[in-house]
Amino acid sequence: MRRLLTILTIFLLTPPVFAQKVKTIMGEAWVGVVESVNETTREITLSHPDQSKTEKFVCVLEEGYQVKLKDGTSRELKVSELKPGLRVRIFYKSKTAAVAGRSEKIKVVKRIDFLGRDNFTRMREMLRVEPSIAVTEAKSRELPKTDPFKLHLALEPENMDKGLLKWVERWNKESSAKYGRVEIVNDVAQADASLVAIWGQDDSFMSMVGLMTDGDVRDLRSIGFGTGYLIIKDDKGLHVLWQSSFTIDAEEPQRSGPFLGQVIEGRLKARTK
Repeated sequence: MRRLLTILTIFLLTPPVFAQKVKTIMGEAWVGVVESVNETTREITLSHPDQSKTEKFVCVLEEGYQVKLKDGTSRELKVSELKPGLRVRIFYKSKTAAVAGRSEKIKVVKRIDFLGRDNFTRMREMLRVEPSIAVTEAKSRELPKTDPFKLHLALEPENMDKGLLKWVERWNKESSAKYGRVEIVNDVAQADASLVAIWGQDDSFMSMVGLMTDGDVRDLRSIGFGTGYLIIKDDKGLHVLWQSSFTIDAEEPQRSGPFLGQVIEGRLKARTK
């Protein structure tokens, strides 16, 4: 099995959501929730995404700032469009400017990333459910005692399903007599549970280059990070039984399939206890 030996270079494509303030090649970044805007001064006030914290961040939207639309065209973003409650990541650079006859240091917005309503936006998109559907944590909830157990896969990394299908084949051959069979279904509505995997976290992606070894053979490969979710959907919404970050071989994501299979395996075995 390949083993990570040395991390050589880290490429941060977008800063992780857990970093409230970080430095990037595009300037410094701040993740927060729009609290208010001033159309006259073009000021934007953000509050900390954790409502228990009172930290505030004030910045100024760059004149003529362009936002790219889904059809590939661009238009100028109006300050008034930044409504209170909107989750955003702001990239900014500090500069000195004249404000009310005084020289002051201001934070000028160079880029805005519009984040989802919460940290489960991309998960909902992978499952193709309504953006407003409720998501709750249910870590102590057991998988239903069905046979066959119907599992839906919603995997962003290409070819990751190949690794999971191999796990299903092995499980059905070696463990189904005692714990029940696993059947892959195409739709979340048919499933007893869904396994979701995305690159990075909900609003960030990070990859790195690592020196790996397979016996005496060393290989320089790209390693990515993903987030996995095990979810049950019912008439009350989505219930997250398991959520975790994990590493992904960016060139061969199917290598991560067995890890996700082990998550399901443990849950299936726990049903009989």
